[in-house]
Amino acid sequence: AFNLTKPRILVLHSAKRSASTVQRLDAGIRSVLDANRQPMSVRWHYLGIDTMPDEDHREDAAKIGARAIAQFDPDLVIAVDDEAQHYLMRRYGGRARPKIIFTAIDQEPALYGYGQAANVTGIMERLPLAAVRDTLAQALPGKPLRLAVIGSAGPTGTGQLRQVQAFDWAPHQVESVHSLADFASWKAAIQAMHGTVDAVLVLSYEGLQTSATDDRLVPPAVIVRWIEANAHPLPMGVSLDYVELGGALSIAPSARDMGATAATQALAWLKAKPLEPAPVLTQEGHYSIAMRAGALQA
Repeated sequence: AFNLTKPRILVLHSAKRSASTVQRLDAGIRSVLDANRQPMSVRWHYLGIDTMPDEDHREDAAKIGARAIAQFDPDLVIAVDDEAQHYLMRRYGGRARPKIIFTAIDQEPALYGYGQAANVTGIMERLPLAAVRDTLAQALPGKPLRLAVIGSAGPTGTGQLRQVQAFDWAPHQVESVHSLADFASWKAAIQAMHGTVDAVLVLSYEGLQTSATDDRLVPPAVIVRWIEANAHPLPMGVSLDYVELGGALSIAPSARDMGATAATQALAWLKAKPLEPAPVLTQEGHYSIAMRAGALQA
């Protein structure tokens, strides 16, 4: 009876367990849950959508995730990234249970039907674009810069692109924006930047297929290494993975901080009255910097 009545939390990730951002976010969640003295039952589920080759596989992953929710019947789900909301959690908005805490999403919650849902709150991810702007000015000093932006056409890349387009980059100027679904298109776009821009901001690159006619997925490490070897403008990532896979420079939201904040919010909301509204938070001021000295010098 004691075990059956313990609050149940499901941590639901869009990506696979081995992704380094997932591991950092999990470390933040565990740091809070391990310090909690109230007995909890916690399970983890990884959709692995970042490695799925097509929509059919992603929908199948969402069905498996829905079965995990039905079997565990959690009081609260911590749902990570836009893909988890897009493919699965949006169907639970407005229900009596489970409560949902989203984290690390770049799109607006209303896009997933969360606008008036009393059982949903969470943490909006904001790219540290002011730090990106200032760092570019230090890396390429002496003049306002011409920027290009490139990202995937998936939910995360689309949300990141909207943030970039809404940001005031002065004195720099964004010259071109690319939202592309295949690696062949990425290559063509980056090669065309030669001589026209000084730096290229690399957003989400997970899930790129080889070309418009070849749906085989390109490993992220292959994408990053190609960019570093072939881009004439200075490439700069917005995830630590970019540098871990061979990139030169990246400034990223702090995944560990987002995980810790989500877990803290979850524990507080479990003690609240049923469906008592909780405020949506925005991650501000916490970011991580990664540099690879040899690549940055080159």
